[in-house]
Order: sequence, then C-alpha cells, then structure tokens
Amino acid sequence: MESWSDGDLVSEFDQRLDELLAEVDPGWRPEEPPEPYRSDQAFRAYHRRERRRMHLGEVLREHPDTAAACAPRVLAAVACDEDVSANKQLLHPVMAVVGRRAVQRYLISVVEHEPAHKKVCAVRAWYWSQVSLRYRSFEDFREERPTPESRAADDDVADLRADYRNACLAAFVEHGHPPTREWLSRGFLLVEDYFPPNLHHLVARARAIAEADPERYHELLGRESDGTTMAQIGVSDR
Repeated sequence: MESWSDGDLVSEFDQRLDELLAEVDPGWRPEEPPEPYRSDQAFRAYHRRERRRMHLGEVLREHPDTAAACAPRVLAAVACDEDVSANKQLLHPVMAVVGRRAVQRYLISVVEHEPAHKKVCAVRAWYWSQVSLRYRSFEDFREERPTPESRAADDDVADLRADYRNACLAAFVEHGHPPTREWLSRGFLLVEDYFPPNLHHLVARARAIAEADPERYHELLGRESDGTTMAQIGVSDR
C-alpha cells in the first residue's frame, strides 16, 4: 500500500517552480513577508511558494507563447501541486493555449501511471479543468437547461470524461490507501452503464469497498449521474 501525506511533494513542486521562473522571468524575486512572520521559517517557505506560483501564473497568462512553450513542464508542476484551490493558477493559463483536451489527457495519464500522491493531485486539478455549464437563470439551472454552447463544450470532452472515469475506477481498486481512494472516488460512479463490460468486475469490487466503509464513501455510493460539476448562473453564451 502506497501511503502519502500532504507536504510530501513540496520539494519537487518548489524545484519545478524555481526552474520555470528562472527561465521565464529570471530577475524576479518574491518580496519578504512582513513582521512578525519573517522569522517564521515555515511561513516564509509557504509565502515564497504562494508568491512564486502566483507570479508564474501571471507571466503565463500575459505571455501565451511562453505558456505554450512551457506547457509540459507547467503541467508536471501541477501534478505536484497539493493546493486544491491555488493549483488553477498554473492550470488555467496552460489550458487557454493548449486546450482543454490536451490538459485533460495529461491528467488522465497521471491517474493511470504516476504514484498515488500525484494521482491525487491530478484529481484535484481535474476539477478546474472541467467545462463550466452556463445557465441564464435559476429556473434553467433547476430544469437542467444549460446554454447550447456550454452544453456543446461539455459534450466535446465526454470521451475524455469516460477515460478519466475508467482511470479513477481502476486506480481506486488498485490502491488500498484510504486517503488515496477517497480522492479517486470523486472521479467515477458505481453505475455499470457508464463503463464497458470488461470493467464491470471493477465496478463490483469498488462497490464492495465503498459499502464496507459507507461513512467515508457516502458520496460515491449516492452518485447516480456523471458530468461536469462546474456551473455559472445568470450567464449567457454571449
């Protein structure tokens, strides 16, 4: 059983940030934190990491050619980024230039082939890689009537969502580490109709695992539909 805890990837993430910033903005340095935090080494490290991530994201947004050239290395950094919210600072500028499909293919490959902790980082990043369905009103949202363009954008990556679902299911069954499984459980559902017949045995095994720990996996046990979990209300396609 491959175990991990948040913080294990910090050194690799810091190194990747340093290498990218040395290339795209070699003269930049993060400002020092104010007192009384300056003498707190843990806070200094955290502050430096957050400022470097933010600045790199700003550079990539302002210079799309740079973002395109660095995309593989930026995505490798995203796969080490344990922050469930700030990871989008690097993900979105790359997705803007290489496209959603390329980013999602990469995240699927991480779930399929990388160590457990990076699989978890990929699941955390997947959330921000999704299409955001747009609804013109709360009534449209209640009636599940997204705008045509946002629905078409979500439908365009339905095949990748299926690949992601399959990858998360297989990894969930393979890994016995409960925190790893808990994150992977966000990427699939226990409905055989969503899977090819050759994976139905994995669905059964995953259900047995979830039913043995219903408190941990209550969301997985209750999930009945698949699709993006992102939505905007009061927004049109124009």
